[in-house]
Amino acid sequence: MAVGNPKFFSRGRRLSEFNLRVLLVKPRHLAAHFGLAPFFRTEPLGLEYISSALQAHGHQVRIVDMCFERRSMAKIVRSFRPQLAGISCLHILDVAATLHHVEEIKRADASIFVAVGGHSVASYPQALEESSTKGIDAICMGEGESIMVALCDAIENNRSLEKLPSLLLPNGDGGFSSTGEACQWLEMDRVHPPDRAAVEAYRKHYVCLNYMPVWTMETTRGCRHRCKFCSVWQFYKGTCRYHSAANIRADFERIGDHIFVIDDLFWADAERSEELGRELLASGARKKWMLVQSRVDLVSRNADLLKLWRPLAKNFDIFFGFESPTRKGLDSLHKGSDISKTLEAVRVARECGFGVTGNFIIDPDFSEENFQELWDFIEANQLFRVGFTILTPLPGTQYFAQMRDKLKVHDWAQYDLHHLLWKPRLPVERFFELYCETWRRTVLNAAGRKKWWQWLPQVDPRQIVPMARILIRSQQLMNPRAYLSEYSVPADAE
Repeated sequence: MAVGNPKFFSRGRRLSEFNLRVLLVKPRHLAAHFGLAPFFRTEPLGLEYISSALQAHGHQVRIVDMCFERRSMAKIVRSFRPQLAGISCLHILDVAATLHHVEEIKRADASIFVAVGGHSVASYPQALEESSTKGIDAICMGEGESIMVALCDAIENNRSLEKLPSLLLPNGDGGFSSTGEACQWLEMDRVHPPDRAAVEAYRKHYVCLNYMPVWTMETTRGCRHRCKFCSVWQFYKGTCRYHSAANIRADFERIGDHIFVIDDLFWADAERSEELGRELLASGARKKWMLVQSRVDLVSRNADLLKLWRPLAKNFDIFFGFESPTRKGLDSLHKGSDISKTLEAVRVARECGFGVTGNFIIDPDFSEENFQELWDFIEANQLFRVGFTILTPLPGTQYFAQMRDKLKVHDWAQYDLHHLLWKPRLPVERFFELYCETWRRTVLNAAGRKKWWQWLPQVDPRQIVPMARILIRSQQLMNPRAYLSEYSVPADAE
């Protein structure tokens, strides 16, 4: 496709006379009602980074979060009149909504160049290629800050896209063809701070666990580990890169009191983490709550580092991917750890004053004994602030490729880690009964260990109503009928 196609040069002016107006879209996926989604509704940080990069090159940018946006896409397009729209397909669940927004944008103005990017589509572009939806002008296969700037520059100056790196372009046969070589990874010291003002209108809606509003931060990008269910390390080719301590400090000082650090591998480098911790402590800024995600093997051997970081927030939680209560289970998931490190990490975190939360993975091959083993582990170690996801081969992972023949559900809306994609070992009804019983043993059970009124002191009075709605919705996690009503594995599936 040549960029010189007249349909991309409307409104009676030469495009080179002004910088582009770019609309960045976060879609609302169809599975937002299920699982823990209500507890994790966070700002589109990736789009905020892209917005800053584009603005640094003179482009006008607007971000719309369709999870909370009340205006229709048509009205947004008429108001802003973008020349380029970028849609973030961050998770496979976003595919249907992404395709819907493509159609809406093209229906409102066919001249708008529509690019789709994000972690999921870059890991598995076939999810878009397999669709009959027309109107996608490019699929971005790398980091958006560099690709979107290059794309805007090419469109603005009427240059062909064929030689740009990391793009898939329509080939005229209903599919997409790759352009140049992959983009080099960004030098993180040169990444502009995220454009947080662009989502301020939605800020009050952003929630994480029982805190709202929440700001998200990134200090590290990528992961060096090889968990079989995760596509992060495959997308980033096993790399792990760090924002500069000075840039993180500047962002830390600007944002609010509740922070979720989205790094997949926090405290990955002890020396760098100590430098960053000291930089943030020197800022004088302190938060009411912070959440970071880390591994048990990192925490179990870095007690002094945790003590350094602890004063940065009044309440400081660590989210662990516990995944399994047994060494055999951890090995099957390629976690590269063992149960002794899990127990040591929990001990170290608690002794240093951190809250412990995390997740376990429920294998469809679980027996009743496996569920009991998990319950016993949770009880013995008092791990009641945890969640449970069903083992899911996410597109873009090697595990997905290995399981293609076994998968019986191909509706992306069910790849939310809470649906079964093939017949379990136990009878389906019994599997969901035990799965729901597992959830009932957590603090989310409003009729169980932590009553609903015990949540109130932990919630800002201004947020009691929305948090109450979220807690009520979460009770579906303990209702087997809710899962059975959406179970769609064919009856004759092996």
